[in-house]
Amino acid sequence: MAGFTTIDPQVQGPLAELLEVLGRTGDAMVAIDGSFGIIAWNEAATELLGYPADEVLGRSCHEILCWRDRCGDAVCSGLCPAAEPGEPDEVVDAAEVLGRSASGKTLWLSASTIVPPLELRGECRLVHLIREVAFPPELERVIVERLGGSSPGTDAGDDRLDVLTPREREVLQLLTEGLDGAAIAERLFLSQATVRNHIQHILAKLGVHSRVEAVALALRRS
Repeated sequence: MAGFTTIDPQVQGPLAELLEVLGRTGDAMVAIDGSFGIIAWNEAATELLGYPADEVLGRSCHEILCWRDRCGDAVCSGLCPAAEPGEPDEVVDAAEVLGRSASGKTLWLSASTIVPPLELRGECRLVHLIREVAFPPELERVIVERLGGSSPGTDAGDDRLDVLTPREREVLQLLTEGLDGAAIAERLFLSQATVRNHIQHILAKLGVHSRVEAVALALRRS
């Protein structure tokens, strides 16, 4: 539900008006300046992520969003390439990421990114519109298990898992147990980079786009 947007008091004029308009959405809206600081936060962001606006304004976006990619690796950091100045007609692709709420809950999110007009980019580098689009891996695993290892439209004879190497199957099994990349690396005495490569190979071989899909496929086969 659209609602009130809290904007940093130092933001004035056309940018403040633009952020107020963008905040009137059911999506979480987070505006970020060129130094990674959060300068606007709407009610939907509080509802989705659990942080009140007064706790996030002025803080670094990566400290709050904590986004990870489909392999569980961090995509939010102080070296975010999206904060670098771009072209006048710059477009940032939408992305699906794993996020975390204030309570520590894992969220599977879709993030669209708006780049303000060139004349406003000195004050605002990016505006994220964020929504929850699917179950986190842990909940996906529970749901598939409760469905008895199958779902409508799933081919019980799916043999895609047969193409995985023994190590890749081991990594996938640990993913189904809810372990992230760092935990898998520790369990198997591997580097995180090696685990990341295994996960990328698993996704490519299975023809899926996320760990959630790979885990669901593995559990349906079990």
